[in-house]
Amino acid sequence: MKPLFFALIFFKLAPAHAAGLSAPPWVKFDRVPYLSLEEWDKRTGFRAYPDLKNGRVLLEQKGQPPLILLVGAPYALAGERFLSLPDAPRAEKNKIYLSAPSGERLFLSFLEAKPREALAAAIRLASPPPPPPARPAPALAEKPKKAEVEPTAPELSAASSGKNGCGRSVKRVFIDPGHGGDDHGTEQGHVREKDVVLKFAGLVGKELKSLGFEVAFSRSRDVFLPLDIRTKLAAEWKADLFVSLHVNSSPAKGVHGTETYILSPDATDAEARKLALLENSAAEGAKASSSAVQDILWDMEQTSYLQESAYLASSLQGAIVGHAHDLLLSQKAGDWNDRGVRQAPFYVLSRAPMPAVLVELGYLSNARDRKLLGEKNFQESLAKALGEGVKKYKEACRNP
Repeated sequence: MKPLFFALIFFKLAPAHAAGLSAPPWVKFDRVPYLSLEEWDKRTGFRAYPDLKNGRVLLEQKGQPPLILLVGAPYALAGERFLSLPDAPRAEKNKIYLSAPSGERLFLSFLEAKPREALAAAIRLASPPPPPPARPAPALAEKPKKAEVEPTAPELSAASSGKNGCGRSVKRVFIDPGHGGDDHGTEQGHVREKDVVLKFAGLVGKELKSLGFEVAFSRSRDVFLPLDIRTKLAAEWKADLFVSLHVNSSPAKGVHGTETYILSPDATDAEARKLALLENSAAEGAKASSSAVQDILWDMEQTSYLQESAYLASSLQGAIVGHAHDLLLSQKAGDWNDRGVRQAPFYVLSRAPMPAVLVELGYLSNARDRKLLGEKNFQESLAKALGEGVKKYKEACRNP
């Protein structure tokens, strides 16, 4: 690392009296201090080129690989590697903000060990001071004073940040039964994934319609559709939600249960990464390589909906596991395994311009899962659960 480059960053991130800059105008979101990209630009030597419309930011510094940030995504794309960030960049009032911890992580990643320590100290010096000690409790006769708000670091409410709701109506649900045609998906004996999920899709659609939702399908018969066509159909239909249905398989026959995925370049684990590679192989003309995933992320529509997708996934996962548990308990047939909400770089999710999830209903490789997934009462219970999960998500959204 060139000393001149480090000196420039250190000078710009040093306290205001040394750099000739005013004190950083920190803004707090969920009690975490953030700076606008304009301010980071002044203090780091990286030039920021924000694209507010698409929620993307390009950061450039001479002699360094460009950095790509995605609003709502807790990672950055740096050359050929992904860099996890403590907090996702945020867009508020026509500005994009990056937190102090994420800024430190992002810019320190380009420095060698020795200058990194000095720069970290500079960032800490420029960070907001800790709050003053709490005042002694007032006497009983006194009326407690209203807490004062620091003018340079206002905290935004959950409502203004959109964290507790999607901010629009949810009426149209697009159901995508995975695979189809010559693409059978996973197979166990005569049981094929493409057939199982097509059956489930019909039941889920019927349940959603009974709850007042409009429903459309990527396929209603045994045909293959390229992955990008599935999300194009959803976009043309102006869907509010995209739900892709699949069933899974594992070499370990004991693995069983339901898991729900949202998009991320960093897979939850090796198993999730392998699953994404298998599913992405159906993308026409796309290779499931790291460079292909980078291209997907830079061009992806899903960036703006990551938080909403995470909540939708949690709502569906909880409903499915709850219904399966209750049904099996009533039959004294054990329990259903909750494999949780997971993350992986699924091509089909990256192209969805709306909240999108991929549900792995169960494991065909597990004899018990395979048997239950073929039983009518279990199918109807899971379909009812998916309808309930969508309804719960809708109720959490604020209509415009």
